[in-house]
Order: sequence, then structure tokens, then C-alpha cells
Amino acid sequence: MREFDRTPVVTYALIAVNFLVFLLSLAMGLPRVFLAYGAVPAMIVFEHEYYRLITSMFLHADLLHILFNMWALFIFGRDIESTVGSGRFTLVYFLSGIAGGIAYVFYMLTYAAAFDPRAAFVPAIGASGAVFGVMGSFAVLFPRRPVAFFLYFLPIVAPAFAAIAIMGLIQTLLALALPFGSIAYTAHVGGLVVGMLMGLWFRALIRRRYYVLFYY
Repeated sequence: MREFDRTPVVTYALIAVNFLVFLLSLAMGLPRVFLAYGAVPAMIVFEHEYYRLITSMFLHADLLHILFNMWALFIFGRDIESTVGSGRFTLVYFLSGIAGGIAYVFYMLTYAAAFDPRAAFVPAIGASGAVFGVMGSFAVLFPRRPVAFFLYFLPIVAPAFAAIAIMGLIQTLLALALPFGSIAYTAHVGGLVVGMLMGLWFRALIRRRYYVLFYY
């Protein structure tokens, strides 16, 4: 890897594209766009519309939804991209987002088979799975860096690994408790797990790089 002074162009580009798609979605009508491009479990598995796993990552329900996601991407994405490079950052973003979508799809199909068939037709939207993946990589690469977040209305400052682990635990509990909630918690968990695993890979690459620099 090169020196860690690169401009995080992919982070900025993803933010711009997300806002552009949000404006286009508003113009076309959000419900129509969500049904056509959201991650609808039945359509992905039974109709093989796999593109929905990617298109759903760029859809947002309202201004608050996209602002929260893009703010988190701005905070965590820049350091990850500057550290591991644009290519690897792009990989962790999309793989985490796709993994989050897959986790949501299979969880909802399982719930539909066991309890309520309607669950198979509930679309998931948002970049949250990808963003949680970026956060997972951040937690592994910068575990001691202070992170401020709100636990509901309680402001907390904690080391990144602890803070993001707490968020992941909360998302898991909510996914189990609220399968029909307005937030796709399972997508968050799936993205976070993949992001942390990729963070371990990134950390190994960085350690190898410094070993070569200082011992050869």
C-alpha cells in the first residue's frame, strides 16, 4: 500500500451519488422506486432479481435517513479509505452492503415461512448495511480512537471498538425483537460482521507492510 495521505475520493463520490439518487427518487415517487429497486426478499430469491441487493443500497426513506447514513460514512469512511486505499474501501463498502441485504433477505424469508408470509414482500432500503461495514472495519483498525454516539438519548464517548460493539449488540437484539420494524436491523448486523472481518484482513496487510519497511 502507498502512503496514507490519499484524498478519500470514493467516500465523497458515494455520498454524492446517494444524495443524487435520493433527489431522483423524490422526483419519481418514493413508493414506486422502493418497490422497483428495494431489497424485496421474495423478488430477489424467487425472481432472481439480484440487482436489488445493490440498488437498494442507494435508496433512502427521507432526509433524516440519508443524513444519518451519509454523516456516518463521512466520519468513518475517510480514514478507512485513506488507510487501505480506494479499491479496498470500495470492496468493503459494497461487500458489506450486499451481505447486509442477504442477511435481511434470509431472515425475512425465514420469518415469512414460520409466522407471516407478508414478511417476504417487505422491501429494505438504505446504505446502513454498507455503512455498518465501514464502521466495523474502523473498529478493528482504530480500536482505541474515541467515538461519540447516542445510546438513545444518552450521549456516550467510548473507544471505537467498544462503541461499535455495543451498537452491534443492540442491533442484534432489535433484529430479534422487531422483525417487522421500520429499520432493517439484520442488514446492519450482516454488514457489521463482514466489515469487521475485512478490517482484520486490512490490519494484517498493514502489519506486513510495516514489517517489510522496518526489517528489510
